[in-house]
Amino acid sequence: METQTQAEPRPANLGPTSILDTRQPEVLKLVHILPKGGISDHAWLQRVHTRLVNTLSPVYSLNEWQPASVTLRKGRGSCSQRMACLEAVARAAGIATRVQAFRVKGEFWFPRFRFARWFMPKKVLLLWPQFFLDRAWLSFDELYGSMEQLSAQAAHGFNNSVESLFEAVQNTPIDFAGKTCGLACVKPEHNLTRFVSADEGTFDSRDEALKRFGSLQFTVRGWAFELLYGDRKSV
Repeated sequence: METQTQAEPRPANLGPTSILDTRQPEVLKLVHILPKGGISDHAWLQRVHTRLVNTLSPVYSLNEWQPASVTLRKGRGSCSQRMACLEAVARAAGIATRVQAFRVKGEFWFPRFRFARWFMPKKVLLLWPQFFLDRAWLSFDELYGSMEQLSAQAAHGFNNSVESLFEAVQNTPIDFAGKTCGLACVKPEHNLTRFVSADEGTFDSRDEALKRFGSLQFTVRGWAFELLYGDRKSV
């Protein structure tokens, strides 16, 4: 586990992993068809994210260990699976990544599962990507602008009923870390820290975090969820 103040990336923030299989052709293909062409890494990563939003259909799945290449091949994925795709493509292009591990209350997902809330445990592990851009670690929630900018332009907060997290970061503040606290432009619903029960710190990869904390997919609830909801369209 790494501290939040770590300044420079390490080899473990760039290399391939079981999930971030950067050397697979499906991942490398995106690097080749989306050349940087003189733009910044930050702008290029926005372009990659937009392409993934447009080409990967959102579905429900708890298969956190699915390799990014498999998600790209299928053309669909959960929020976590699509985040892993973005991380894998970033690493394949030489952009370091890591994840911040939040314990998010199960009630955060209630709007999506009004009639199946018994599936949700009290706490769910959420692995939130960070990218090393412009000599600093940038959180996924600020890929398209600072939290202040997003809060000022957002018509509403994230309610987890229509858009998924993966799409919403383009124009909605997704504030699990309390960045909006004290900002004059924010609405109460912008701050999602009320759903966070713990911040477990940052890890070199989502693989490392899952090895440390385990995955919901390997529980009875996870098995039942996959049986009823797995691969079903989520939005």
